Amino acid sequence: MQFAIFRLQQKIIADFPQRAIHKTVTHNLRMNENEYELRGFYKPHFFSIVLNGSFDIEFDKLSREDLGTFVHEYTHYLQNITTIFGLKNSLLFFRYLFEVKKYINDSKELTVPFKEIPFSVGLSKGKAIFGRYYGTKKSFSPEYDRIKFYTKEITDNDSTYKMVHFDLVKEEKIIETIELGNLCVKEGMARLCQLIYDDQVEHPTFPYKSVELLCEILNPELLKDKRKLIALCILALNSQNCAMTLYELLIEVRTEPKLNGLEIYQKYIVERWVVHKQKRITINEFLLSTIDKFKGILSHSIYAKLHHFEKMFENIINSIKTNTSPLLELLYSEIDNHEKLKNLISFYGIPHIRTKNGYEYYPLGSKEGNEDNPALEYLDLLGQSIVLERVLNFNKDTICSHFVQCQKAKEDITDEHCFGTQWLRENPCAFKAVSDNWKLNEKINSG
Repeated sequence: MQFAIFRLQQKIIADFPQRAIHKTVTHNLRMNENEYELRGFYKPHFFSIVLNGSFDIEFDKLSREDLGTFVHEYTHYLQNITTIFGLKNSLLFFRYLFEVKKYINDSKELTVPFKEIPFSVGLSKGKAIFGRYYGTKKSFSPEYDRIKFYTKEITDNDSTYKMVHFDLVKEEKIIETIELGNLCVKEGMARLCQLIYDDQVEHPTFPYKSVELLCEILNPELLKDKRKLIALCILALNSQNCAMTLYELLIEVRTEPKLNGLEIYQKYIVERWVVHKQKRITINEFLLSTIDKFKGILSHSIYAKLHHFEKMFENIINSIKTNTSPLLELLYSEIDNHEKLKNLISFYGIPHIRTKNGYEYYPLGSKEGNEDNPALEYLDLLGQSIVLERVLNFNKDTICSHFVQCQKAKEDITDEHCFGTQWLRENPCAFKAVSDNWKLNEKINSG
């Protein structure tokens, strides 16, 4: 398999404010009762991984736990850029971002945090539809004796659809009902990939182990080669109702016991379809059109040109057109696991990575002939993320979420405005670059 090489480098950029772990990260880490959640998470739309342990691109320098956590979050990055679920999720977010910017542009005066923004009916409807298939959000490990499994037909605003349900039974009483949705499929796949690198990791039962539990009920033979289950998760994430699609696939592949995961993927990626605007089209056709839409809305959402992302999507489009999955090809290859991961990164690139202790890793490639500098798309997106956190009160705190990292730069660029009135800063920083473009310093009432 030929891989297009993304140039990667560990680098501190002295003339650009370094990015600190967001205050929201710290707060979430403290408030979350689930110990596993402390290890890291992926921020879709901003293409950023936050880790609570260490990171090094030389994977043999990482502990088993830290490498496994990175693989889990990197899997979410792959889901974000290569599946219908991930791409549609980001399309919805960037429409949301567009309406936030429109609200700013149309307002003569603003107060932070912003008051309730009048989002469009179309955006609200899209969010509701996406939430419909998300499933139970609760992360926990209840004690139960057995699972009662069934599908349930649900009617919502004249639309009827099916969802997979688990009733957890203890002492012949139902103690909890779990609705399996898109969340359990994406987390289940990430867990399966993580297990390849950290076979001792302990996740909460739900949502992380839901995929394996469903497989045990419907097609237990598949658990002998969990790469097959990863293939089914990829296929399921290329649908609107991922858990229901996974349910159907687990039953369908009973008739194909000799196919490996890559062969399962190559068979069903061309045989299955999606219904879009009352037309049936293949998954690959819909993926290609969704990527085209995503590139368009992304290019209008950031000021930098899509040099880095263009290379990434070129590779993804080529794999779609040839009906293959580089992830599955590598999982069935004979090279060692570290090399598999390096080849995967060479093909799909790598998101921005930061750790709780301040370490950062930037993808490189800002433009042709300037490949050793950070990809400008990531700098742009990260600048927008810290402004959004502040003006929409995501942090529940007024201090800039990059304050600590800016303090750690070669020259401390922080000042009194970093604690609450960032839009009034005069010295260049990530917040100021975006704030000035959005004209927040002219519109926000700081009195």
